[in-house]
Amino acid sequence: MTLRPYSRKGRLPTTFIDVKKLLLAFVLLANSCSNAEEIEFVDENVFTQTFEIENELITLKEIYEDNSQPMVINLWATWCTPCLEEMPHFEASHRKYYEKVKFIGINISDSPTRASKRAKELQISYLLGRDPDGKFTKSLNAIGLPVTAFFDVEGKLSKIHQGPISKEALEESVLELLNV
Repeated sequence: MTLRPYSRKGRLPTTFIDVKKLLLAFVLLANSCSNAEEIEFVDENVFTQTFEIENELITLKEIYEDNSQPMVINLWATWCTPCLEEMPHFEASHRKYYEKVKFIGINISDSPTRASKRAKELQISYLLGRDPDGKFTKSLNAIGLPVTAFFDVEGKLSKIHQGPISKEALEESVLELLNV
């Protein structure tokens, strides 16, 4: 009995094609979860996109018009461990720069009660809001959490940090907003 070489009439085996698809999905996912700061895919209407603060719809534009300060916007959720780990960094920066920079935490996907309870546990004093319909999060083109957006003194989006941010990187980004 002679063995014939494996042949699929010039086509690759389906398992090889599935492995290629899996590899491509992994590369795309790894790329989207990087710490690269890319803002070219952000919805240009992010500044006017609504979110909730104390059951009232508001926009970043309205907040900016009230004080004309740079803003640091952090998207978070109670189930996101890295989000909860970095929130004390935001609180410390808020306490240090509250007269010069507006810090806003926007909770996605949690009930208001759960988010409020967690914020109280962490002793968060900066402005907190919610994105109940996900439109604000989508306008930032956020993939995963946490995400931090930095708006400069002119109200323009200057940087987006995807993923957890260290205390040092947050401090550096805030100083950049202040041109220090």
